[in-house]
Amino acid sequence: MRQVALLRGVNLGKRQVVMADLRAVLEHAGFANVRTLLASGNVVLDAKLKGAKLEAKLEQVILDALGLTTDVHVRDADQLEAIIAANPFKAFGKTNPNFLVVHFMRAPVSAAEFEVMEKTRAREEWRQGENCLYIKFPDGQGPSKLKTPKLATARNWNTVTKLAAAACAA
Repeated sequence: MRQVALLRGVNLGKRQVVMADLRAVLEHAGFANVRTLLASGNVVLDAKLKGAKLEAKLEQVILDALGLTTDVHVRDADQLEAIIAANPFKAFGKTNPNFLVVHFMRAPVSAAEFEVMEKTRAREEWRQGENCLYIKFPDGQGPSKLKTPKLATARNWNTVTKLAAAACAA
């Protein structure tokens, strides 16, 4: 089954991973049709495992082979298409795709996390989705002081739509 694996915090600061090395490691571990998109820990691959089992397997393979501890969030093509269809900020995503971000999560945002977000927001808006959080950054992410949930990995709207297209490709 074709799936997308999103690695959290890759190629930020000292957490550098060469995508060619990541592809080679995953191919050696038995995954097929491994492809990376951009240099930020986006992998499209074929795997028999799915969901939490695939996340755990990928996390262990990456730790064993690359010495990198990272959270991996997996979505299949249908899940990515559902995230795109449910986007509550469609118009903003069309005109400002780099300023609309999807935080992929394993569980919904807690009340305490929403409270922290509310206290640290400026003009940002957000909506909870199915194990994701859509965040609109009208002034960009750089100047934002918004504190987002830590157990998530974020991708901008351009990347989300590219990943969905790659997951749907044969």
